[in-house]
Amino acid sequence: MRDFELILHEQAWAVLATTKGAARRRALAALEELKATPLRKGDFKQRDSTGRMHEVSLIDEWLVTFWVDHAVAEIRVIDLERAED
Repeated sequence: MRDFELILHEQAWAVLATTKGAARRRALAALEELKATPLRKGDFKQRDSTGRMHEVSLIDEWLVTFWVDHAVAEIRVIDLERAED
């Protein structure tokens, strides 16, 4: 399988940019796990305003909303948020 590039959309990037310390390290680890398994299915699906279906995965303490563009080998991370306890 070819390597997929991880692309963070603005909302996900803003969350990552403001997250500090151990939470940031766990967020980065969650993104690396996603990148390592580009064929994964989410824990649930969510449709955006344009009708595109996104996968949402709980990875460690992070909910990662993404879709995979297989044609160009990209994982598009739309949103990143800490899961509530």
